[in-house]
Amino acid sequence: MDRWEHWIEERIAGRRVAVVGVGNALRGDDGLGPAVVARLHGSRAHAINAGIVPENFLGVLIETRPDVVLFVDALDQGAPAGTCAAVVPAALQSRGPDTHAPSVRLMAKLLERHGIACWVLGIQPGTSVLGAGLTPAVAEAVERLAGALSAALEREASHA
Repeated sequence: MDRWEHWIEERIAGRRVAVVGVGNALRGDDGLGPAVVARLHGSRAHAINAGIVPENFLGVLIETRPDVVLFVDALDQGAPAGTCAAVVPAALQSRGPDTHAPSVRLMAKLLERHGIACWVLGIQPGTSVLGAGLTPAVAEAVERLAGALSAALEREASHA
C-alpha cells in the first residue's frame, strides 16, 4: 500500500465518499481533476466531473450527503510538476482570476456546515496552456492518485 492509499483509507474508512474533479480539460494540466474522476467510474465513490464550476454541484453534494468530499484539482505548491499534496480547503490561496480556489474554499465551508468533511487532493501542474494535454509528470501522478483512490475504495467496499 502506498502513502496515498494509506492517507485515503484513513479518511474514508466506513464513510460514504464523493470525489469531485475540478479543472479545465482544455488547459493542459488544469484538467487533472476531471482526468482522475474519469478513471473512477464504476468505483464505489460518487464521482463528479465538476469542470470549472464546482459550485454548480453543491446542491447535489448536500442532497446525496456523503461523509467525505475529496476535491481533486491542480494545486500550485511551488514544487516539481506531478508532486501530490493533501490540504484542507481553507489553506487554498487564490492565485489569479482563473483559479478554482475561492469556489472550492466556499463549497467546503458550506459542506462542512452540513457535517461533511472536505479535503483537496492536489497535483502540482506543469502547464495550463490552452489546447495542451496533461504533461507526462502530471499524467503519471493522475494515474497514481486514481489508482490509490480506486484501491482504497475497493478495499472499503469489501469491508462493508
